[in-house]
Parts: sequence; structure tokens; C-alpha cells
Amino acid sequence: MAERTQTDKLPPLQKRLFAFLVDAVIVAVLVFIPKVGWIFGLIYFLGKDAMPSLKGQSVGKKLFNIRILTTGTNEPLYLHPEKSVTRGLILLIPVVNVIDILRLMVKGERLADKWTETHVVEESAK
Repeated sequence: MAERTQTDKLPPLQKRLFAFLVDAVIVAVLVFIPKVGWIFGLIYFLGKDAMPSLKGQSVGKKLFNIRILTTGTNEPLYLHPEKSVTRGLILLIPVVNVIDILRLMVKGERLADKWTETHVVEESAK
């Protein structure tokens, strides 16, 4: 499992699920923009965890006070946008996405966390 500091708290699975659902609704709304919506939806989906304007959180993660950090250095993903893209691509690949979700439910860590050397933490509400 990814390294965490003493102050990092693993978020409940429900929080991660609700944050994902918020982001999925945003993607769905973007996709309905005629002709170019699918491009905006894809860009948001792949880069949502590396948005500098939200300090490396997606809208869903911001609402539920969770964040993805790099393993070891605990840096937000806006400093490593390639990790955000890789995490998103894993969810778009059939079969791999099922394994990814099952791993999250069983081990509390996505395959994407392992491959991108990241971990998800819960932040204290500000």
C-alpha cells in the first residue's frame, strides 16, 4: 500500500464513491455540449485531479475533502499531471477498470494508486 504520513487519514470508501459520482455528473454534462462536448468531458476526466485552480483536486474531491498525493513526497497531482492522466486512463480500459474497482473495494487501494505511486487522503474540513 502507498506510504502515508502519520497525519494522513484514509478516506472512507463512500467519500471516494460520492466524489467520483460528482465528477461523473460533470463529465456527463460536458459530453452533452454539441460536437465538442466529448473532448471537454475527456479532458476533465483525465485531468480532474491535476487542476491547479483547485490545488490538485477534482470538484468532487474538493467537495468531500479528499486529495490524491504522490507517494513519498506527498505532492499534489497538479505538480504531476501525467499521474492524473494515467489514473483516468486506467478507468477507461475495459477489464482493467473492473480489476481496479475490485481492488479498491477489497484492499482500499486502486490499481491506479499502485501504478502511479499515489495515495488518497482525507483532509480536515477547513
